[in-house]
Order: sequence, then structure tokens, then C-alpha cells
Amino acid sequence: MMNFYFVSIFTVLTIVYLYLGYVASKRISTLKDYFLAGKNLGLMSLVATLVATQLGSGTLLGIAQKSYEVGFYGIIYALGISLGFIILSMGFASRMQSLNVATTAELFETRYGSVTLKQIASILSIITLCGILIGQIVASREFIFGVFQSQSMGTEAIFLLFWVFIIAYTILGGLEAVVITDVFQLYYIIIVFSGIFVYALWQDPVSFFSSSNMMNVQAKFNITYSELATFLPTLIAPALFSLIEQDLAQRFFSARTKSIAASSAIISSVFMILFAVIPIYFGMQAKLLKLTIPAGSNPLIPSLQYYAGNFFFALLICGLIAAITSTADSLLCAVSSNVAQDFKLSFMGNKQSILRSQWITLVVGVSMLLLSYFINAGIIDILISSYSISISTLFVPLVICYFKSDVKKSAAWASVITGGLSQIFFWFYPIFLAEFYILGFALIAFIIGSYSEKNNKTAPINQS
Repeated sequence: MMNFYFVSIFTVLTIVYLYLGYVASKRISTLKDYFLAGKNLGLMSLVATLVATQLGSGTLLGIAQKSYEVGFYGIIYALGISLGFIILSMGFASRMQSLNVATTAELFETRYGSVTLKQIASILSIITLCGILIGQIVASREFIFGVFQSQSMGTEAIFLLFWVFIIAYTILGGLEAVVITDVFQLYYIIIVFSGIFVYALWQDPVSFFSSSNMMNVQAKFNITYSELATFLPTLIAPALFSLIEQDLAQRFFSARTKSIAASSAIISSVFMILFAVIPIYFGMQAKLLKLTIPAGSNPLIPSLQYYAGNFFFALLICGLIAAITSTADSLLCAVSSNVAQDFKLSFMGNKQSILRSQWITLVVGVSMLLLSYFINAGIIDILISSYSISISTLFVPLVICYFKSDVKKSAAWASVITGGLSQIFFWFYPIFLAEFYILGFALIAFIIGSYSEKNNKTAPINQS
């Protein structure tokens, strides 16, 4: 019966997604439409697509897994995302909207005057986004295998079909399709997960979130303060990366006005904290109820199954698929935007061709799907490792050029190289809060590079 419900609901949702992609494709006539939705996103559309971008495997499956291990402290990842949105609302989002670029890497050409730096920045951004995309693919395989291994269904076929349809509708409509489906997916996710959450709380006679009960429950997870300190990178990395990541920036670049960009960031921040309560609750309940977690599965799945009947469980599984989809299509579109707009690739035809961009989206999607078979790591671990690549190299020069137009090429080069070398060093010799040391070294290099270029320009020319 579960098989019938799932196949029926998933088929309907697939048809809806593909139809929305088709509708979006009819509105597209230029690359600006394909990658920036015509720079015409209103407040609700922007909030929906920002939240959907972050409401993926990290928020649902990742937080549930962490909460299963460490209790209420599983919220740290969501706090990092929320903190990033708060910082964005304090001037960053509105500034991004006014920069008149399509990718963050373009700023290395428009502000620093270096095409080579733009391409290096684009490659680094692509590597990071591809890592995050692979994290979504790994997460989808994890939960599909966990759900359907015991259902006598072809799990590998379901997994591959799932990603075929994500790639297909992203190819069809670009960011326009992504935004339209994000709005639909967000409403669906909110309805089904809020519904099961309210039902589960109603079933529990004790107030799970009362202060006294929270302390008693948390005591059962046996986590020390020294262990808790190791989670700080999980708080810091999402917050810092949100200021420079292409898939978020792409949305702020697409906002209709500066005020819409800023307002959407603060609303998204509040939503992420509130919604994170749901995976925290079900992750902890899996531990407290001593539910059996199949090898390679996520505690969220048996916890949801414990409370839901077959039909509602099928709705929830499709909700999980929607959550992963909402992040995956965003990442796929962002990577394709970087590749299509930051590199000539003349062998693929006219740079302004939408068909060329669609081919790039197809190649990127299929390539990441194949690469995911070689990755064996936890969801949040994959995400944090991916974040570190761009944060160490691009954070300092990008954030500075958001607000300062008189910036020096040599400063950007010094910061990118120093940050990259520092990151490599700390991969081999890890220390606590290495991120701050890396950013400190990159900032010092940027300052030295700025002053050295000024001195070179003002120094008298030696005629001898």
C-alpha cells in the first residue's frame, strides 16, 4: 500500500514540476531571464526561493542526524544559516542587488579588473557548489535506500529517476522554473511537516519544549562542552558562506529592489529557526523512543514512520524529496550560471544562447550524479568541507568589494593565494577554529597587497 501511495503522489508531483518548468520556459527569451528571472523577483517569491535554497538535506536530514546524536544542539547548523541571513539583511543583500552582475565571480573583473581572477574565483565557486550539490545527491540516496529497501522496489531506479526529473525541469526553465517550483515546494513542505509535528506533539502528554523537560531530555544525550566546541565550525561556515555563495547571491541579484532583498533576508532567517524545531524533535524522538535505525539510513525516516500511517508517510517522503529538490535545483542552476557566464567555451556556440546554457546544465547535472558514487561521508561534513574552499579564498576580497569600489588587483591576488595556501595547510595540520586564522591571514595579505600597489604607483621611477 505504501508503494502505491508513494508512486501516485510522486507521479503527480513530477508532472506538476515538469509543467511548471515548461510554463517558465515560455517566459524566457534572454540569458538574463534564464539565470536571473528577469531581475524581477518580489518579496514573497524571493523569500520562498531563499528558504527553499537552504531547506535541503542539511536542514532536514542533517539536523535530524545531529539531533539524534547531540540533542537540542542539533540546531547549530540552522543557527549558522539564520545568522547568515541576519548579516545579509544588514546591508549585504541590498548591496548585492545593486551590483548589476550575474555571478559573484564577475566582481573580480568589474571591481578588480582581472579576467584571470574572475575565472579562478568561478572555478573555486563551482567546486564548492558542486560539493554541496553532491551532498544533496548523497542525502537523497541515503533516504531513498532507507525508505524503499524494505519495500521491494528498485531503489537505484527510483534514485536515478528522481535526479533525471530535477535536471530536466531545471534545464527547461532555468531560475524562473526554480523559483516557481520553490514556491510550490515550500508550501507543500510546510503543510506536511507542520501537520505531522502538531500531531506528534498532540500524542505526547508531556510538553517536550518546556524548560524543565528540555533539560531532562538533553541530559540523556551525554555531550560534553569540549565536544560541543567542535561544532563551532558548523555554526560559522554556513554564516560566512551565505555572504558569498552564488546560489543565494543569484537570488539577491534577481530581486526587484534593494528593500525587497533586505526584507527577504530577515524573514528567511526567522523561518529557518522556527522550521528547524521539526527535524530536531523527530531526530531526538528517534533516540528517546529507541527506534531501530537501519544501516545507512537517517533517524528522521523511522521517526516519521512511527507517527504516520502509510498515506501520510508517503506525503512526508515526497516532502523530503521536495526539500532536497528545492536546494538541488538551485545549486544546479548556480553552477550552470558560473560555467555559462564566466567562461567563453566557444566550442559550445554563442555565449548568449539559451540552448548552450541548457546543455551546460545537463552536463553539470549528469557529472555530479556520477561523482556522487565515489563520495562516502556524512551530509553536514560534506557541506562544511565544501563551504571552506570558497570561504578561505574568496570571502575577504568579495566582501570588501561589495562596499568599496577602489580596490586593488594585487590585494585580491594576495588574499586568494594566502587563503588557499592557509586552507591547505590546516587540512593537513587541523587546529580549533582554523577558519578564523585563515580569514585573518587572508585579510592581512589583502591589506599588504593594497598598500604595496599604492606604493608602487607613487614611488619615483628610477632612471638609472
